Amino acid sequence: MIERFRYHASTTGFSGRITLPFDEIVPAQASLALPASGGFGTARVDHFSFHGIFAFESAEALVAGSFSPEDRSFDAVATVTITGLNILGMVTADRVVARIASSHPENPENGYSITPIGSYFENLRIAGHLVEIDLATDTFHRLDNMQKVREAYMGDPQFRDELDKLTLAGRSDVPDFLRRHFPRLREPAIAEPGRLTAFSLVRKIGGLPPGLLSELPCVGHVIRVRGFGIIRLAEFTMTDAERSITMLQVDLGSTPAGKGSTGTAAGNGSDG
Repeated sequence: MIERFRYHASTTGFSGRITLPFDEIVPAQASLALPASGGFGTARVDHFSFHGIFAFESAEALVAGSFSPEDRSFDAVATVTITGLNILGMVTADRVVARIASSHPENPENGYSITPIGSYFENLRIAGHLVEIDLATDTFHRLDNMQKVREAYMGDPQFRDELDKLTLAGRSDVPDFLRRHFPRLREPAIAEPGRLTAFSLVRKIGGLPPGLLSELPCVGHVIRVRGFGIIRLAEFTMTDAERSITMLQVDLGSTPAGKGSTGTAAGNGSDG
């Protein structure tokens, strides 16, 4: 029986740093953390622009945690919604939602659940082209804890193939520039207990015209745009107790140069 439960849920609407032609940190926007005792919190930022490089119309975050008498569980949610996203006119979206919900039964033997269901993109455009994103939120809503993921990976060849592709570990078309930028791509799909497993929820990216794929090379969840930088979509991390998602990240490789992250949510919880 859990005598005391420590909640954890956090969000960040946007954060980043520009390194050229000047060096300046982008203050974290719509950033929230739930107290260990639970409760409720909201944050909202409107009409944000950072030197015209990163901009959005609004970012609204919510964290909440409480005990459910009906389900006899400690439940928490972290969600952040960004509307009107605009990164140098090259990456735009009407809406980006990151969401992590967790449930820990009062009796730990019943198993916990941490799910990214409800995370999505609406009208995401890259270089003016509407991008269709197929996210595996359904898979990781069903496999809602690390034990289920490991069992499925060992016993279900179809899931093992899917996860290998989501990590890029099982792909033969990963170019050298990606391996240099993201060393974790070389790691096994399932990390050892107690370590971090990182991958993306992107099953497939559609909508980029075939004639432009040489200009906008796409591998898994990563798109490289010459003269702009590298775009990474819906990166997801898991440990035995926690999950987090970052919906969109850019590594600006031209000028301006720098990094930005949009839509991060994380959650877990523990007894003790």
